[in-house]
Amino acid sequence: MSEPESPSRRTWRTVLILAAVAVLLVVAAAYAGRRAIAREALTGWLRSHGVESQVSFSTFGPGGFTGTLRIGPAADPDLTAQVAEVRYGLTGWWAGKPFGATVTSVRLVRPVIKGRWKDGRLTLGALDPLIDTLRKRPPRPDARQPRIVVEDARLRLDTDHGPLLARASARLDNGRLLRLDAAFAPAELKGPDRSVRLGPGELHLVSVGDQVASVLETTVRDLKLGQITAQEARVRLTARTAYPDLKRKRGDGALTQSLTINARSLTYGETRLRDASLEATFNGQSTGWIDTLAVTGDGTAVLGAARADLAGAQVRGLRMTANVGGLNWTRHGGDRVAASLATRVNAEGLTHDKLTLTRLSGALRGSAALAAQGGDLALAGTVATHGDWSGLGGASANDAPEIAALKRAARSFDAETRGLSVTAGDGGLRLALTSPLSVRPTAGGLATIRAQGSGPIYAGGGGALHLAVVGGGLPQADLAVDRYRLAPGGLTAQTRIKAKTGIGPVRDGMIQAEGELRVAHGAIAFAADRCAAVSGRLDLGANDVEAIAAQLCPTGAPLFTLAKGDWRIRAGAQALSATVPFLQAAVSQGAGGLDLGAVNGRLTGALALSAGTVADTSSDLRFNPVRATAQARVNGEVWAADIGVSDTAGRLLGRGVLRHDGAVGGGALTFDTGTLTFAEDGLQPAALSPRAALVASPAMGQVRFQGQVAWTKAGATSGGVLDIPGLDFRSPAGQVSGLAGQITFTSLAPLTAAPGQTLKAQRIEALSGLTDAEVTFGIAGEAVNVAGLDLAVGGGTVRLQPFSLPFAGGQSWKGVVDFTNVQLSDFVEASPFADRVDLTARASGTIPFTVTPEGVRVAGGQLRAISPGRLSIRREALTGVAAEGAVVAGPLGEKTPPPTTDTFTDFAYQAMENLAFQSLDASINSLPQGRLGILFHIKGENAPPTHQEIRLTPQEIITRSFLTRKLPLPSGTKVDLTLDSSLNLDQLLGDFAEYQKLRGSDAVQPSPAKPIP
Repeated sequence: MSEPESPSRRTWRTVLILAAVAVLLVVAAAYAGRRAIAREALTGWLRSHGVESQVSFSTFGPGGFTGTLRIGPAADPDLTAQVAEVRYGLTGWWAGKPFGATVTSVRLVRPVIKGRWKDGRLTLGALDPLIDTLRKRPPRPDARQPRIVVEDARLRLDTDHGPLLARASARLDNGRLLRLDAAFAPAELKGPDRSVRLGPGELHLVSVGDQVASVLETTVRDLKLGQITAQEARVRLTARTAYPDLKRKRGDGALTQSLTINARSLTYGETRLRDASLEATFNGQSTGWIDTLAVTGDGTAVLGAARADLAGAQVRGLRMTANVGGLNWTRHGGDRVAASLATRVNAEGLTHDKLTLTRLSGALRGSAALAAQGGDLALAGTVATHGDWSGLGGASANDAPEIAALKRAARSFDAETRGLSVTAGDGGLRLALTSPLSVRPTAGGLATIRAQGSGPIYAGGGGALHLAVVGGGLPQADLAVDRYRLAPGGLTAQTRIKAKTGIGPVRDGMIQAEGELRVAHGAIAFAADRCAAVSGRLDLGANDVEAIAAQLCPTGAPLFTLAKGDWRIRAGAQALSATVPFLQAAVSQGAGGLDLGAVNGRLTGALALSAGTVADTSSDLRFNPVRATAQARVNGEVWAADIGVSDTAGRLLGRGVLRHDGAVGGGALTFDTGTLTFAEDGLQPAALSPRAALVASPAMGQVRFQGQVAWTKAGATSGGVLDIPGLDFRSPAGQVSGLAGQITFTSLAPLTAAPGQTLKAQRIEALSGLTDAEVTFGIAGEAVNVAGLDLAVGGGTVRLQPFSLPFAGGQSWKGVVDFTNVQLSDFVEASPFADRVDLTARASGTIPFTVTPEGVRVAGGQLRAISPGRLSIRREALTGVAAEGAVVAGPLGEKTPPPTTDTFTDFAYQAMENLAFQSLDASINSLPQGRLGILFHIKGENAPPTHQEIRLTPQEIITRSFLTRKLPLPSGTKVDLTLDSSLNLDQLLGDFAEYQKLRGSDAVQPSPAKPIP
């Protein structure tokens, strides 16, 4: 029988039963409210960390739960998930671990995650406190990380430059990304100095062992990054890299990349590529983390473009191949890439304005660097091309030889340099030459381009260079371009030029100038900064204008233009000089202007000479320098000019008209002085021509000259007529009155007149008044050929037999003077010895003479009286009387002291003082030292004014005392004597010439340097 139960045992049993029931009831109640409990526990825990959230469970069990999740404000949550599935396992004493749960997997379906990237820092809003807590409690090293699967996530990242949207799916296991597939929505990001507009893109990453393979494809609609811009660029980047060590924050390992870009437009600085492509490969190593990443290695790149804009030039078919060595990309302190380059460049063609280059090739080596702010490029090597510049058009038959050669050279040439340096950076593209660039036209010649000093030939849209051109019929030129600048359609350049060339009718032309050169739209224009020195000759067939020199000065318009072979020169002219051989004339001190050019090879334009001096260049001067003005026109090969000539005082001397036809090689210059009036204190003949020196001032009267010079290819002819209606002037022989006549010149160069020209003078006031003077002559062989000179003098005639008077001074010439029935008293009265000699005699005879540089010389002159006459010679003019009746006279014209005489000598002197002769002969010859000897033989009787006789007393006869006193020579005493005298002819003529010169007339012959007494 059992023992009865005690009350206390029943009480504990009841308590245990009730406790068990209560536990069961609590457990039942907790299980029934597990979702609410879990929700409150989770939201409370998040709330304790400052995270606003909302959780809703659809399932909840001991192995996991499923539900929806929102973290962040309800109006703008930072994370939402339509499905959040978490699997975990419980741990406790049975597993030797504290009671808890271990998450084994997380699956998020269509989550939406928002973040912000601001000032280089990523923030996830309300998730940041939770992330900070979890970072403080990292998982145990031996703990396995959960498997995470994200399906169709929506991502939004707000940045300082704009939002980024993407959809992505990913798988991670134990903290390792196994796969990521992301699709990016179009985006537009803008910053102060950069902007990008992206099209849709994709990113795929797959982990393979310890590496990650990735593919990025996107479209860059528009990019601006410093000097880099891009439009419609499709980018594909494939890479194989080491899997990043997230714990150590390192990405060290091998790196292989391949980049392909196809863009509608890529721009760097002034360089723009159209329809461009880039294919690049790279093999190397990477180290560091995201913000300290460094990449090194080698690669290749091929850049191509259907078209490119390069410093104003358009390039077709561009292809650049680069082998990249030692590439180094660092992110520390900002992204920067640097590498060495070995490149080859080829282009189908390059066009700049009218310039086209084909077969363009180059091989360059150097280095390059690229950063977000820009890049640097430094290459050097060789470049070669074939070129064609069409700005001048094609050569034509109408072109001048130099223009035709220039056109042919420009249309086809080869260019090469082995020293081209290409650099690019913040300052843009820079080209320099370390060795000359040779340009060889197919037609011949050579142009060499060198750098100006150490500067570039191109930088920042301009540059400087030196150009020299020789050979091939090209203009020889030396052009220093101190600076030039490219502009749309052409260039402008500040230049210094020295050139030797011909253009139009100008041959052997030379120019030295400074100014601005413009090349635009196929045209060349040069505007001079200051006057340019030019020289050359004007080709007019056989009638060239030579030794042309001038200063061509700016007028506001370009000094020179050249377009399609048409050229034009517009300038003012100073210091103009030239010689005109066919006119035997020269121009100096000229000033004026010209507007001269050619259109379709046809010369046209105008030239003006506003002032200039024209001088005679013939060996025997025809005219003195005069002032000239001219207005010339040219149309085709026909030249025409109106010319005005004045003296140095500005008095008009005449007008001329010139016409030249280059087609036939002929033309003419006609000239008309009009009526020239000579007046005292006015215009004088001696001012016009050295040949008018005989016409001394003051001359009064009128003359007129009309002439013409004509020329053909065979030679030149000239002629003219000098009309002298009446002219009074002082000549070396004395005053000439009433000179009149006409001279017809059959040639003006040399001066020629046909024989038979006649001039008459009413009167010549010479030693004796000469009336009705008439001279018949011709001009030929640089001399006046006088056929006869008749002078009415002393009731008779003085005639010069035919003689030639040379124009050139210093030459000798001969003549013979015939005296016929000439009364000599007028000559004696007009002579210097008129106060000592009186002669009344009508004589005839001949006096041959020669005019030499030393003076006038006479040989064999004879004069004889043709009728009785009288002679009176003062005794002071006589030096002695010979016993046989010969009388020696002192030098005529020179005073001698009265002689000491005896009675018989005194009779001789008395006979000479009052001699009435029946015959008189004189022999005339030159003596040494310029003296003229005259030997008289005279027969006659003493004929004093009053009758005289000798009266003697017997005493005087006996004592002969009459011999001691002066006795008169009886009238009628017969005389037969010889008189030998001389005169200093050179001094006499010199004194006479000087006297006439003082009165205004030049000497016929020069006086000796020193008179000989």
